[in-house]
Amino acid sequence: MNPIHDVPPDTVAFFLPSADELVFSPAEVREQARIFAPRYGDPAWPFHVISHNPSSTGDVMRWARFPDSLREQFRQASWFLVRFPIDHLFQARHGAAFRSRLSASRQFRTVNDWRRFAWWLDGRGIVTLGEVTVEDLLDYNRHVVKELGLARTTVTSLLIGLSRLHAYSSRYMPPQHRLVEPPWVDEGMDDYLPAASPLGENTTEPITPETMGALLIWAMRFVEVFALDILAADAERGRLVKVADAADAQSPSHQSSAALTKYLGELVSQGHPLPATGLYQPLDGSGVSTFVAGLTGTSRSRALSILAQPRWRKYAAANPGPCLLGTPVTGLLDGKPWHPGITFQQAATLKRHLVTCCFIIICYLTGMRIGEVLGLEHGCCPDPEGPDDGAKRFVIRGRDFKNARDEHGNHLSAGVVRETGWIAIPQVVTAIRLLERITGPGLLFDALAHDIRQPDQRGGRSLSSSTMANRIEYFVQWVNRYANEHGRVDETIERADGERLAPIRFRRTLAWHIARRPGGLVALAIQYGHMRTIVSSGYASRSRDGIHQLLDFETAHVVAEHLSDVHETLQDGQGISGPAARRLITAAAVEHQRFGGTVTTARQAKALLSDPTLNVFENKQAYLFCNWDRSKALCEVGRSASDAPSLDRCQSACANIARTDAHADQMEAASSTLLEQVSSGMLPPPIADRIQARAQRLQQLAAQHRAERITIERRTT
Repeated sequence: MNPIHDVPPDTVAFFLPSADELVFSPAEVREQARIFAPRYGDPAWPFHVISHNPSSTGDVMRWARFPDSLREQFRQASWFLVRFPIDHLFQARHGAAFRSRLSASRQFRTVNDWRRFAWWLDGRGIVTLGEVTVEDLLDYNRHVVKELGLARTTVTSLLIGLSRLHAYSSRYMPPQHRLVEPPWVDEGMDDYLPAASPLGENTTEPITPETMGALLIWAMRFVEVFALDILAADAERGRLVKVADAADAQSPSHQSSAALTKYLGELVSQGHPLPATGLYQPLDGSGVSTFVAGLTGTSRSRALSILAQPRWRKYAAANPGPCLLGTPVTGLLDGKPWHPGITFQQAATLKRHLVTCCFIIICYLTGMRIGEVLGLEHGCCPDPEGPDDGAKRFVIRGRDFKNARDEHGNHLSAGVVRETGWIAIPQVVTAIRLLERITGPGLLFDALAHDIRQPDQRGGRSLSSSTMANRIEYFVQWVNRYANEHGRVDETIERADGERLAPIRFRRTLAWHIARRPGGLVALAIQYGHMRTIVSSGYASRSRDGIHQLLDFETAHVVAEHLSDVHETLQDGQGISGPAARRLITAAAVEHQRFGGTVTTARQAKALLSDPTLNVFENKQAYLFCNWDRSKALCEVGRSASDAPSLDRCQSACANIARTDAHADQMEAASSTLLEQVSSGMLPPPIADRIQARAQRLQQLAAQHRAERITIERRTT
């Protein structure tokens, strides 16, 4: 029988598939996953087999998790969900945003939402969908909103799922299994949802500068300093494994046993420890056997039996040593080798951390979404063309998965190639080149290359976002252990109790740092001053959502904070000085009237940034506010036009400068600290002279502020 997917929906009614009917149309299933395509009667349906997004999660619906009384009704509705598009008349009632076909992940989520509903029905003693009344649906709505307190987006998903359940059951299932039409189909969902809150990625907490800075510093150390040592050790480990595998394929010989015995005897005669453990690792017998088998050409089984002999076991117990690889450590940290010697057991772990570091650098320093990073392929960042002496920009070419739609507005799981790539800074290019070397052709984060588990099910897929989140956690643990053991406690990656440095937070954190440009707190502090232009040009062809919206929101948020602080200081009787003092006072008053110091939506952010008189940025290192006016900005001389000041190029004679009493207090405190350093007598004369001149300059600026400060009272008289 032909799959029902090929039959026009108008001809289908009350159809129950046979147990061996394919769940998904064969044309939709990924080639590498066809052997895993489920049948209707299977206890589990893996939805990931129809996703062509390499980083898609392994979503599997297990029917045993549905209540017995309703399981088959929901199984039947789910089959129609994955096989047929929604009825066009029903779609028209919901609007264009109601997709006729769902992506694989959304199909799974819809069926999972139905599972929640099924258990709620079972708890009320309802055993068929036809028994459900409108009052029941309203009770369920109150349950998820009031009793469970679910988020607005979650409730929206649940209600849309019930709308689809009604549409499919009323068209294809017998009357006793048809769900009544939910009231929100005609009335709209707004009245059935929790109160609106800030949506999108802005609800994600940014990672603090101290934490993100330490994480990025260690990631760059791995990529730029440790990488060659790690790859050399991993290659040696791979060689030993191949030798051991080859020996296992042959019958044990006297020669191979003699080689191992000789190797152990030489270690004992020279007083060296026997291979038994790996640094930072517990005793690993299988690792030890592979190590010595690879060194001596002995089979693993023979190596284990020899190592278990009393003479060697007794000596190893008293003199245990690491399975040290012979590759040298060339990377230096503060002039010293970063590692005492990589062991057989450590090589794979360090390589995994290296891949994690490449992911951190690419994901964080480009602003790409997680799926976009995991979908990158070998050759995605070619060397730029042009003369060697000219300025070159590396561009990353990849796929957009989030906004990929076909002509009907339905999601394309394979994504679409972005018309404009992401601009890559050198650190990102280095990370990509390392991944290309590690994985070879194909996906940079190919699951088969980076995770040996279930190789038969991972073809054509990348590591998942959850896997990368877990690997970041393991990396942080390794760093903190290493820092504590090597006297670098001040370089540990500190974070709040229970905090996870999930990569989903990276985009928000990048926007946060660009808007504030922290100095000295994170790696590449100066680079952040240029990242706005780099990131913006990488997203130039897209509508102003995603990273643009994040940048706008964070910039507007910090501008509102600054102006609110200025307004409060003026109300307290404090003063403002500098060429832009009057402009800053006016801007603070206007911001207070229009925004009240708070920006919570993208619309407010856009409104604030569109007013050029409100573009105020603080430079804490120079103790000033920049009331940004491009026509008066000295930092723009000789540079291309930008939408924000270059705070690392502030000029003391700029007409955009304004200072508050707080800045004067800070300058006086800094001057006192510098003079204490000079008076200590511990500094060489040339350095002491420069520091003293700096302290005197700060005193002069503070005194100038005190003499010229403007207050609200003085300005209005």
